[in-house]
Amino acid sequence: MYGRNLLRSKQTDFCFNDEHTSKLNIIVVATMTVLVFIVLLILILIYKLRIKFFRRWKFHPFDRDECAGEDLNYDVFLCCSSEDHDAHGLRILREMEARNYRVCYHERDFLPGQLITNNMAHGIERSKRTVCLISNNFLRRLPLDVVTCTAL
Repeated sequence: MYGRNLLRSKQTDFCFNDEHTSKLNIIVVATMTVLVFIVLLILILIYKLRIKFFRRWKFHPFDRDECAGEDLNYDVFLCCSSEDHDAHGLRILREMEARNYRVCYHERDFLPGQLITNNMAHGIERSKRTVCLISNNFLRRLPLDVVTCTAL
């Protein structure tokens, strides 16, 4: 319309080419659909391979400290059977403490003369996280511990 006399223009001069507009709309919609599909595919792959990503880049979702600013005595409460003290419990305890975690461990940190349930509740309340070593010893003693604690 540049350089044309407005009075001599026809109505068709003001209209867009419908074929060109519809082709452009189809191209835009198809491009957006492909982009959304690619993004969804990437997100699904990340979800499926998240453990490999965590290991590769040494990133773990539990590296965040949700308890920042809270006055807690321990980073971890380690719950395991007293029969696992030698075989597994001490190894896990040593590995966590080697990484500078403050660990509440029953053999060392429970107060003598207190009920086991009170000591456990205090350890859990004063720790950021709880790690429970579920072993055959733990499962075998669990009903006895529960019965003993409720009888006391």
